[in-house]
Amino acid sequence: MKNTTACTDRDWASYVNTNIGTLSYKTWSTSPTVQLPHGMMEVDPVTTPGIGDKYLADKIYGFSFGPATVTASSRPLSDRREEHASTFDHDLEETRPFKYRVFLEDHEIDAEMTTAQRSAYFRLHSAGTVHVIIDGGETTQVHKHDGRVVEGERTNQGYVCYFSLEMKEAASSFGVIENSSKLYFTYDPQQKEETIEFKVGISYISLEQARKNRQQEQPDWDFEAAVFRARDAWNRALSAIEVEGGTEEERTIFYTAMYRTLQRMRNITEDGQYYSGFDGKVHSTEGRDFYTHDQLWDTYRCARPLQSIIEPRVFEDMVYSLVRMYEQGGLLPKFPHPGGDHAVMIGHHAASLIADACAKGLDDIQLEKAFEGMLKDATEMSLIPWRTVPATELDQVYYEKGWFPALPVREDAKVADPDAWRKNLWNLVMEKMPNQITWVPEVGVDEWVPEVDSWHRRQSVSVTLERAYDDWCVAQVARKLGRDEEAELFLQRAGNYRHLFRPDLGLMAPKTAEGEWVEPFDPKLSGGFAGEGYFAEVNSWIYTFHVQHDVEGLIRLMGGREAFVQKLDALFTEQYTMEKPWFLGQFPDMSGLIGMYAHGNEPSFHIPYLYNYAGAPWKTQRRVRDIQYLMYHDGPAGLCGDDDIGSLSSWYVFSAMGFYPVCPGRPVYDIGSPIFEKTTLHVGEGRTFVIEARNVSKGNKYIQSALLNGQPYSRPWISHQDLMNGGRLVLEMGPRPNKAWGSAPEDAPPSTTSL
Repeated sequence: MKNTTACTDRDWASYVNTNIGTLSYKTWSTSPTVQLPHGMMEVDPVTTPGIGDKYLADKIYGFSFGPATVTASSRPLSDRREEHASTFDHDLEETRPFKYRVFLEDHEIDAEMTTAQRSAYFRLHSAGTVHVIIDGGETTQVHKHDGRVVEGERTNQGYVCYFSLEMKEAASSFGVIENSSKLYFTYDPQQKEETIEFKVGISYISLEQARKNRQQEQPDWDFEAAVFRARDAWNRALSAIEVEGGTEEERTIFYTAMYRTLQRMRNITEDGQYYSGFDGKVHSTEGRDFYTHDQLWDTYRCARPLQSIIEPRVFEDMVYSLVRMYEQGGLLPKFPHPGGDHAVMIGHHAASLIADACAKGLDDIQLEKAFEGMLKDATEMSLIPWRTVPATELDQVYYEKGWFPALPVREDAKVADPDAWRKNLWNLVMEKMPNQITWVPEVGVDEWVPEVDSWHRRQSVSVTLERAYDDWCVAQVARKLGRDEEAELFLQRAGNYRHLFRPDLGLMAPKTAEGEWVEPFDPKLSGGFAGEGYFAEVNSWIYTFHVQHDVEGLIRLMGGREAFVQKLDALFTEQYTMEKPWFLGQFPDMSGLIGMYAHGNEPSFHIPYLYNYAGAPWKTQRRVRDIQYLMYHDGPAGLCGDDDIGSLSSWYVFSAMGFYPVCPGRPVYDIGSPIFEKTTLHVGEGRTFVIEARNVSKGNKYIQSALLNGQPYSRPWISHQDLMNGGRLVLEMGPRPNKAWGSAPEDAPPSTTSL
């Protein structure tokens, strides 16, 4: 059962291959999830524990459907889940967003499944005895189990999820597996038909709502009709962007990437209500959809800006949900919500989504209340990574001096000549090989601030740069609200990146609270494991360019356009000091390496587009094409890092169309190099924005000239309003760069520092 479904012009869902990314270069592979766009119900194969790459797993243990796992088995009932696992063959597997099908070889069972928003439909084919086993874990309470219907609830991390499962036919026997909490239905082919069907609904509101979701979304016993509805839902969602031209592989990558961006941010509206994890209560949606949220550090860069184009009202409702969470919990969420003191990653990037919605006119979000939450984040809450705690002495340094401080250097770690130390670093590294993964010893004193996470540490440079961007976002909303004094304050704070630029290195570097540069310091290797003494998962070479809101200001710090372009060029060729595997041992998140550029990690995403600001758009055009060709494929290893809730995928969607949001919160997009002959974006109310790339091919990647709505166009950027008004951008493509196009200083994209 390979993915052999024929593609039609409008059957965009048939291009999607959910196995792309199921073999990861890094930590987390994707999963061949069956789910409607933003659906609350997700169905995934549960594969061999301990094998992180789904594609390489040798067995399937069942299929998850939210609060529980369902397993189909022909073996005698056992409380040991290993007894019911089965080998499987990817050549006998169908992986689509609307349907998953696999042959369980050890049981001779053909299993297939599809979903609706809050329900799933399963169908099994077998000639022998089949046990259908439901495992919700020890925290599951069962309210009904009568041989045809099983209903219950599962509590997990404070959330209660209710489920209602109905079999088409009553089982030959049913009950609870001995010595376990697992429920079972047994079907004997001598008494029952060989096709076994069942449906399940889930709810975070009530058991009654779970039952209602199952009954309303799966109204009859017609599996093919359910598949058709799911396929139709995906075709409608994917048709927001229609592409023509390109290769079969490029279209497969493109629509699979769109699928990944539309998977998450689950809609949890149910009958006008939603369940809040902040207070454990059910709330009214006030007539709007409500959404759970994902890790904003990953998604603010391009996944959510893509949503603002193809689903603007969904994006607006999502940002509104952030504000409702602030009303209920007292803080804008980081991830998954600010309950307790544990958060994920760094920054307060709810500010970015709010500013982006505001800039794009999607500001029906209780803007005053949103700004209240942004102010609280910016003035009362700590910047310490992986924590949600009130401001500490470290944050006072940021408020007063403009940078988040690194640990001071121990006396025994200081060196007389830091430049000589850097030149001798190869020898220092080799002295440590092969038994030390943190190649360059950390030089800081012991941490004394108890709120700092002992594993993730201060990440002082990254925290400063990301807070400076967030401060710029706060300033944009303050200006929209007419709060000029606050706008000016946060605009000043948005310039804090300047405090950490070291002219002698031409890169960003850590500084202590006393204003001293950390020495010894190497911009590639210092910071310990993952660089997190000073950086978030990457190093100074990448974070130096993390000034999306003021690229012109960064250009001036580096000595002008030519120096900036040279530094960008060096980023893509700079090598590792040590062997590449050793380097990745210290920086496992820096996957997808091109020199020091790491496409597998989000802080890199905007960097190839920065040539547009320095008069060399043709270099952006070349870089983004190289990255698409090198880092994206249509096989299981088709992603060069963690997809991180559609982040890596959304970069491809944007770049394949030919533009990218360098600075969310500023409603403009940098132009790159499209790969399709024609891309049509449906932007609402019957309007379309068309990008036509004439003579485009793998070799013809350079823009020769451009027309916007029939008029000559020389800017390497377009506005959000241009897109949403509808129109046509025509790009003449060729094999050699036109270095004059888009290179004039007055044509550069906007920046906080004016030209």
